[in-house]
Amino acid sequence: MKMDQYIYNVNYNEQDGNLCAFEVRALFDYKLKEKVFFTNKEVDPSISPFIKNRIKIIYKENTFNKILDLIMAENFSANDFMVKYVAMYNRDPNINQGKKLSKEIGLRIFGYPSFKSPKILLGITAYKGYWYFGYLEQNNYKWRAHKQKPHSFSSALGVDMAKVLINVASKGDTSKCLIDACCGVGTVTLEGIFAGYNICGWEINPKIAKLARLNLAYYKYDAKIVTGDMKNIKEHYDAVIVDLPYNNFSHFDEEKQLDIIKHAKQIANRIIIVTSTDIKEKLYANQLKIIDYCKAEKTIKGDFARYIWICENRSK
Repeated sequence: MKMDQYIYNVNYNEQDGNLCAFEVRALFDYKLKEKVFFTNKEVDPSISPFIKNRIKIIYKENTFNKILDLIMAENFSANDFMVKYVAMYNRDPNINQGKKLSKEIGLRIFGYPSFKSPKILLGITAYKGYWYFGYLEQNNYKWRAHKQKPHSFSSALGVDMAKVLINVASKGDTSKCLIDACCGVGTVTLEGIFAGYNICGWEINPKIAKLARLNLAYYKYDAKIVTGDMKNIKEHYDAVIVDLPYNNFSHFDEEKQLDIIKHAKQIANRIIIVTSTDIKEKLYANQLKIIDYCKAEKTIKGDFARYIWICENRSK
């Protein structure tokens, strides 16, 4: 059976379950129930901290032998290819014979394989009584090198969360123009550049803005980091990402936060806000419609959490 569909699998630590489900809702408009799901949408696994594999399904059958028969019957061809068995879930009973299964498929493909630098990756997997064969794309995890950026602070956003913020801001559409309005050391901006977005960062503190530029230069990424108050932003963007201060709030701090939210509304209709407390009522009071939100735990104990809010401007 030929299909026009993808099968994905995700993986996450226990404390990241909410964050992963939040990202999947934004990217795929899908409520995650298990770590394997099907969709018609194509997303590069490497833009996500949680997506491991994507197979563009060519054949779906209820036995492995039927997959082999289809490959031969249709003279499936490829050059410089490699076949991999993909375990979509833990304790997959086929994982120990994965190499054997991959070899059996490879021998039936018309063309020349490549085991060192394949141009085409093909995947075979079994899930819930069916076998799936197709074009395989895997998370390259190159973004993990960003965890070693030379300049950071203990309160700075982690790389995993930064990647999620980019994805929920854009819904995975790399044509979107984004702004990281309180960019700090540039973690979100850096992940946006890595994923192929037109993104710039603004930072009011000159010393921290300099660290953001140094972080981007370290990875040879080219992005504009502006030293200045976000009140001076004149351009309009598809989405703005705002990481609000995490200090214990004095009256001044709360006033400052509300001021930041007010100016975020002026530069984008889609507003992503990160906080350390539940500010739902403040968002409503500022004429923001909450599209979705996530409480992301930093540890299993849940002793520190960040809230992420996807908002739209109701006043426009």
